[in-house]
Amino acid sequence: MKWIEFCRLNQAVENRTPTKTVSLLAKDYKHNSAFIRLLSLELPANNLASKKAFKWIVNALEVFDEEIEMAIYQHGDIGEGVYHFVQEGEDSELMLNSVINVLCLDCSKSDGSSFKTFAEVFNQMSALEKKWFLRYWLRTPRNGIKTGTVRKLLAKIYNKKEAEVKTHNQLHSLEEISNYYVNEQEPPNDLKVGRFISPMLAKVVPKEKWPKQYIIEYKYDGARYQIHKGDFYDLMIRRTSILIFNRKGKIVTDKFPDIVEEILGWEIKEPFIIDTEIYPIEDDGSPAPFKKMGTRIHSKDVQAAIEKCPVELGVFDCMMFNDENLMDLTLRDRINTIIKFPKQAVRSIITEDNDVFYNLAINDGYEGIMIKDLNVKYLSGSRNGWIKYKPPRFELDVVITGARYGDGRRSTVFGSYDIAVKDNNEFIPVGSIGTGFSDMDLLHLTNEGKKIVERVNNGTYEFLPRLVLEVTCDLITRDANDNLGLRFPRMLRIRNDKPVSDINTVEDVEAMM
Repeated sequence: MKWIEFCRLNQAVENRTPTKTVSLLAKDYKHNSAFIRLLSLELPANNLASKKAFKWIVNALEVFDEEIEMAIYQHGDIGEGVYHFVQEGEDSELMLNSVINVLCLDCSKSDGSSFKTFAEVFNQMSALEKKWFLRYWLRTPRNGIKTGTVRKLLAKIYNKKEAEVKTHNQLHSLEEISNYYVNEQEPPNDLKVGRFISPMLAKVVPKEKWPKQYIIEYKYDGARYQIHKGDFYDLMIRRTSILIFNRKGKIVTDKFPDIVEEILGWEIKEPFIIDTEIYPIEDDGSPAPFKKMGTRIHSKDVQAAIEKCPVELGVFDCMMFNDENLMDLTLRDRINTIIKFPKQAVRSIITEDNDVFYNLAINDGYEGIMIKDLNVKYLSGSRNGWIKYKPPRFELDVVITGARYGDGRRSTVFGSYDIAVKDNNEFIPVGSIGTGFSDMDLLHLTNEGKKIVERVNNGTYEFLPRLVLEVTCDLITRDANDNLGLRFPRMLRIRNDKPVSDINTVEDVEAMM
């Protein structure tokens, strides 16, 4: 497929209903795994901030900053702004795969090689091609196509049920699934060490809606990690490798050599994939505040970080053991494998509320407890079956969508932030927040926020949806216009460990009301 053909399809479906979008995409679809990969945004992070993108565009087009700024301001979008600014150029002969390679370039490199490649390809494109390149480059295509849309597309083309495609999507990318379907094959129901699995998620549910049979565990105030262990052959020698993935799917093994050493010392020799929490501890072994974890995650001196921030590993689920896929088993059956691992969450199987266990968790310094339905399978990306229970207050994960400079001593940093929750791929505002931040928090968010400014509107710096906060509030309300709002919101912590895809939804918020 040519890049221009892909761009024309995007232009055709822009602002269409999901049903119409699927019909238009399916009409001219010829199997192309790269097409599916790009539509579903199954692309690695390219470490691109909008500020750098803007600079590269200016340099590639050899124009003044002000010329592009005006076009972007008028049209409210980098891609649309450049499209109207250029307004010319012949369609290129670029192929889809070639453009994807450029979209995946690591833009953090300072040697100039990535920019040189970008400029060479970018300048071959027509105005329409540039528009859609920039949108996909910034990972904000704004075409109304969501993951569910691509699942519907595959179901329609290959005569599958949407539920079937969704099940396959738990273990395989949509690109991989399309390759199996085109060959009239079913994606295998297997797990591989080294292939990241989107984790199962939790939500807040009132006590009266808790399951009848459940297991109760400590809720750690740490960061979620998926750990893979397997044997690989290197120069004909079998070696055991440990891979640690953060919840975004990035390998961060080098940050935790102490955890790797601990796992290698376990008596368990079989390959496995486990769901874990790594949390900071004090010198006496009790849980430390989560903010301390930043030392481990962001420090370049790993050994110094280990000494400054010792951590504990909590194993709370197992998706694969000895090459057997356990995800299709209920938690009741997975427990038999989970208990083989050391340092699992303290747990109790109960049939009614256990306030003693909850109070014990709080007194021991944990965040609260987790309630898990014993009869639920491990459902990748799902929130059905796992429940968070914390001290009575409203807590949710939100994304920052904008910010304003503060007053007084906060005049040099962003002092207040617009926040939103998710509704499919849209972001619904729930108010603004300006309390709970330390000076270091504000400095960090200001520095990171400047990298993702999309446009400035009457003193508000509008952000690409990248920065996640955990916030608390006293009450969730709706105003006369039916807009959601948080009463007395306060920031609890910056969630660098959590992807935007995992923030709370409108449905979650409405359930809390």
